[in-house]
Amino acid sequence: MEGLTYRQASRFLDIATMGIKQGEIEAFLTINSRSSWINSQLSEPYESHKERTLYQAQQRGSSSTSQEMRVSAWFDIALWKGAQLRQRMAFALSQILVVGDRDAQLAPYPTEMAHYYDILTEYAFSDYKTLLYHVTRSPIMGHYLTMVGNLPKSHTGVNPDQNYAREIMQLFTIGLEELNLDGTPKLDGNNQPIPTYDDTDIENMARVFTGWFMNGSSMENPMVAYDDSHDMEAKSILGTDFPEGVGAEAELDQALDLLVNHPNTAPFISTLLIKRFVTSNPRPEYVARVASVFRNSAGNLGEVITAILTDSEVLKDNDQHVAKLREPILAMTYFYRAMDAYPGKGGDIIYNPMNYADTFGQYPLGSPSVFNFFSPDHRPQGALQNANLTSPELELIDWSQVIKTSNVFYRTILNYGQDRNKTNNKQEMYIAPVDFEDAANNQDKETMMSLLKTRFLHGEMAPELEARIGAIYDTHNNKYYAVPKMIFFAVISPNFMVQE
Repeated sequence: MEGLTYRQASRFLDIATMGIKQGEIEAFLTINSRSSWINSQLSEPYESHKERTLYQAQQRGSSSTSQEMRVSAWFDIALWKGAQLRQRMAFALSQILVVGDRDAQLAPYPTEMAHYYDILTEYAFSDYKTLLYHVTRSPIMGHYLTMVGNLPKSHTGVNPDQNYAREIMQLFTIGLEELNLDGTPKLDGNNQPIPTYDDTDIENMARVFTGWFMNGSSMENPMVAYDDSHDMEAKSILGTDFPEGVGAEAELDQALDLLVNHPNTAPFISTLLIKRFVTSNPRPEYVARVASVFRNSAGNLGEVITAILTDSEVLKDNDQHVAKLREPILAMTYFYRAMDAYPGKGGDIIYNPMNYADTFGQYPLGSPSVFNFFSPDHRPQGALQNANLTSPELELIDWSQVIKTSNVFYRTILNYGQDRNKTNNKQEMYIAPVDFEDAANNQDKETMMSLLKTRFLHGEMAPELEARIGAIYDTHNNKYYAVPKMIFFAVISPNFMVQE
């Protein structure tokens, strides 16, 4: 046992799940071991997003699926199913190995996109090369980054399409600049960053990704290689020779080995994962410890996420290097899980959750481009930029988005919480804040404040927030009607929205 405090246990489960359900902190404290909890999560059975998407269609009486059903299925699984760490990891990976349904080629294929998400889920704890292999062969990725049907110059008279070749290096493995193990940039003699690759590397990598075609008409079947349509000539990439006469499958294997084992990949991917789980501004020492695990384990993602979540950094309090802003969609999953949300109309599926596309500005596999919803290095102008600190999520979040999310919170708390018995025939998400209402009816302010702290704020509340929420209670003659406002102010507060 580690001897974690309530606050530390709550903080850990917050970053390792889609949100903490009632009783989970107490259950964790009986084992009080991050590594034991993680080990159980690594082997926990998990749900298929494709199957849940089909179930959505079945429950709605539809003969076909839609992207809205796919996203609703994601919420079904996030809110009510197990394997929470795997779900969080898959969501993080979906923001690295990006595809998006806003692409006209992918929009008609919701079930197949759910299958792509299942690839991320299945291989979330595998070695990174295996994950990248399955992603590379996915027709969803093949169409999104235009690798499918790529032909050599000998067949067309023009160079092969470079889209996937560029992005697999820039975004999926080695990044743009050479890095030290701790994620800091290497500098040349003029104190300038050193590029990891050049145009020739991109051209030759594109030649590796020739000869891959659809396996029938299905967008789920892995692409297959045809060597008569593959560039079989010799190549040199990142200083490594690829001999002539090698087929597409073998060259893909060599290219993935080269990229995954490149010195940059361990710190590059480790930094991205740390930023998605723990902090927007990890200390170099933290990155180095995680990157060492990546490098020494051949990119074993199960070991990498264990290193990320069991590091001593995770337990530090009031530290700008151990904090991040909640992504809007994860703020909502946390809220619904914390409040034991359930679907109305006696059903067991979610319908068009919270008008997600407009409300949050993000949803799974809904990025506007391969560069995700936000840059991992985004520095907002002002105090953060002046302090050389990043806050990726603030590239997505503006006042309009804050207002929309706040409105969803309030509508849920009031219309589908306190007034749940009047409206429970709607296809909406409902909550039942019974314990809050009981405390209100008993005129028990102390219990109400304690519930807010333990449910949403890791057991602690800033004095200013406590005074404001306490005043809401004090100014209501009927304390029952103070409940929605008290919960609302807690979940829109910086105490909740900033994970630290």
